[in-house]
Amino acid sequence: MKDLVIVFPGQGSQFAGMGRKWFDEHESVRDRFGQASDIVGYSLADLCFTAPPAEVTRTRYAQVSLLVLSYSMYEVMTAGRKVPVSYLTGHSLGEITALLAAGALTFEDAVRLVKVRGEAMEGCAADSGTGMIATVRMPVADVEKCVEDFNAAGHDVQVANYNGELQTVLSGSLDSLKGMTAYLEDRGARVVKLNVAGAFHSTFMAGALPEYTKALSEVTITEPAVPVYSNVTGEAYESAEAIRETLAVQLTSPVRWSDIVASLVDRKAAVWIEVGPKQVLKRMLTGAVGSGEVYSLDEEPDRVGAVLDHLVELKKREPGVVGLCLGAAAATRNRNFDADEYHNGVVLSYRKLQELSKLDQESLSDQQKQTALDLLLTIMRTKRVAEAEQRDRIESILRRTREVGLRTNAGALAT
Repeated sequence: MKDLVIVFPGQGSQFAGMGRKWFDEHESVRDRFGQASDIVGYSLADLCFTAPPAEVTRTRYAQVSLLVLSYSMYEVMTAGRKVPVSYLTGHSLGEITALLAAGALTFEDAVRLVKVRGEAMEGCAADSGTGMIATVRMPVADVEKCVEDFNAAGHDVQVANYNGELQTVLSGSLDSLKGMTAYLEDRGARVVKLNVAGAFHSTFMAGALPEYTKALSEVTITEPAVPVYSNVTGEAYESAEAIRETLAVQLTSPVRWSDIVASLVDRKAAVWIEVGPKQVLKRMLTGAVGSGEVYSLDEEPDRVGAVLDHLVELKKREPGVVGLCLGAAAATRNRNFDADEYHNGVVLSYRKLQELSKLDQESLSDQQKQTALDLLLTIMRTKRVAEAEQRDRIESILRRTREVGLRTNAGALAT
């Protein structure tokens, strides 16, 4: 089975008229736009489709509209399909869309949170005299050395985005960035000034933290049903509390996109689909994921649909939780020769697993899957299988089936 990664774009992917096709063709998209408009107090449809480009690109508007459009596109893509998503992530703002898609946030809370995020960031950047530049064609280590040497003269330029080995984004004051541009170009780099309102993902955003942290404390965050990768650490979140803490840190820390990509490539992620307007992330991913396939839902919806249907069919051919539990139960060596204990703990548990295997595996509830894992755990413990082996087998089943959202005694053992 090919591991599937869904990625969501951040600020910079917005444009006037974005999402019009999705809005016109899908009632569910129109419904989400309406729900979000009621929350934010203005019409998202008017903003995206009729407002001047300068309004759409404002931070307070761009972030909310990108979240709502990207998530509603995700809902269209997954409607009627049980898409076997292995991992979710997003670039900057897109990470919140990923958390929403993973069930860690409700739609209403996500919209409220991003509204505050965009407003706080825009307010912090207003009249700050700061901005961002992108450096390309220079290895990231060389860029970091240039920044260090340049800052030695009293400047405060900071790395904001580690987008790839040859693409690094810097934040700082406009005067410092002007000097940094000349410094980099003298050393062979190509530098592009970004059309953004301030020095995002740097300590220049500290002023936005109080308001945003307060908003984070007021939303409910739960553990995601699918692993979501953090821009701050480059790794998957381990708890709901870690999400709350790290989302706040994200405003003033660099986006470690290249670390996320490297982590997922190491995990053999094979199919990457960007869900959101344009294909900014697709361009960054192409060439960075080895032999991985990269698609943009907005640019090639029919092709993405065919890819997903193929993955769904492949998933159906794989053994599920119950089948893997039966296999593991039979494969573990018995070290318990007490007949009564063996009958009660192994024989009866195995029969219950067999009964579960007769059910439609596509329709099993999470509780039934949890029961299968707990039955396997009972069998292994009765057989006196070493705890390390018990853990390895449970982890293997959770990893192969991508049922990381299960919370059982077996799942607790695996962690």
